[in-house]
Amino acid sequence: MSIWKSEQPQSPIQDSAPQTPASQPADSVSRLKKIDDDLREQLLRKHNEAPTKSVGLRQRFKDFTGRKGAKSLIAILVALALGWIPLQRLLATTSAEATVNARLINVRAPIDGKVALIAPTISIGTEVEAGEKLLHITNIRADRGRLDDLRRTINALTTDMNASEKRVAQLKGIEANLVEQRNAFQEGRIKQLEARASELEVQVSSAEALHEDARQAMERAKKLNVTGSQTIATLLHAERDFKTSQLAIEAAKIRIEGNKIELDAAKKGLFVGDSYNDLPRSAQRLDEIRQQILDASARVEENKGRLAYLEKELATESELFSTHSTSDIVAPVRGRIWDTLTARGEEVRTGQDLLRILDCAGAVVTATVSESVYNKLWVGQPAQFRLRGERKDYAGSVVGLTGLTAAGSNFAIEQTALTREPYHVTIAVPALAERQECEVGRTGQVTFDTSASAERGTNIKTADAAARRS
Repeated sequence: MSIWKSEQPQSPIQDSAPQTPASQPADSVSRLKKIDDDLREQLLRKHNEAPTKSVGLRQRFKDFTGRKGAKSLIAILVALALGWIPLQRLLATTSAEATVNARLINVRAPIDGKVALIAPTISIGTEVEAGEKLLHITNIRADRGRLDDLRRTINALTTDMNASEKRVAQLKGIEANLVEQRNAFQEGRIKQLEARASELEVQVSSAEALHEDARQAMERAKKLNVTGSQTIATLLHAERDFKTSQLAIEAAKIRIEGNKIELDAAKKGLFVGDSYNDLPRSAQRLDEIRQQILDASARVEENKGRLAYLEKELATESELFSTHSTSDIVAPVRGRIWDTLTARGEEVRTGQDLLRILDCAGAVVTATVSESVYNKLWVGQPAQFRLRGERKDYAGSVVGLTGLTAAGSNFAIEQTALTREPYHVTIAVPALAERQECEVGRTGQVTFDTSASAERGTNIKTADAAARRS
């Protein structure tokens, strides 16, 4: 019955001619029969088409396993690969937003003074190299009192030392003359004493001769006295002369010995006598000159020592004065001028900000992440950073987790400017500092390596267990 209803709309029998009441039952029967024949024909046609469809499926499977199937399989694999990469990135732990950042270095005035420009141009964005001279400050009011005092003292000591050296030279000339005088006196005295020694030897010989004559006279007197030819007084005079001559010989020998003592002393530079001291006037003057030479030489050496010390002090004071009077402002790092806070001819004070330089060599990446990602991070965690529009990944590591509070360091781009997610992370990327371009301000994406979490947890447990055992 249901089949008949579903097929009823497909009936092509339509009779628009008017029917009589007698012919209506016959027409209805013939119409039902025709409908039944059509249904049977449709069922038979479907039954006959079923094997044909099964044969088509088998043929399609054979075609699939052939050359067409290989191409289809490759296409399916390519589609899976292309879909897996975005899916993998979708499942990776990444930052919501990230930007290349760097510190700002404030260059301040070391001294008071007037500013002069050295660099060809100092404007925002100018690239500078480490050690490049940028500004020059001159302080004409620097205190140089100590420097002038040292120079005056050094000049006075130098003058005194030169005078002492000249005096030493003059005294040495006088010393040479006195040495010649003393040597001449000593030589003459020695010759005089040698001559006197010869004279005394002659006197001894003469006294000996007189003594021999007195002895013979005394012998004759004794003989004459015995015979009575001569008086006793004459004999006594002869004996007296004999004894006197003996004493004269002894006196002469004593004088020879005294002269020898004087001669030996004179050879040693000492002079013994009744009319003079142990040294002549020339020798005494020579001693005085030599003492003056020693005093002057000691003064020269003292001045030299003081001059050496004062020259060191002068060098130190000159360096300090140079530091306080002039100063060159150089770029501490390679980077860019971020801001200029002074101009040519401006009077500045010590500690006043002059320039702000962007430290491109110390570039880092600041990023924001969601709370779920933030709780998976730790300091030292490996990460990859990719600049927007590039395919190269730069290796880095997490160096700062500040959470909801932005880092307080002097960054060029404040972390509070990143507002897509509330949690802040700082990543060190050494390869960015090696690039010649200053990439500060460029955006990108950070991918955090969470595969090391299990290893990190294992290491922490191992360290805790070792700590408990110890």
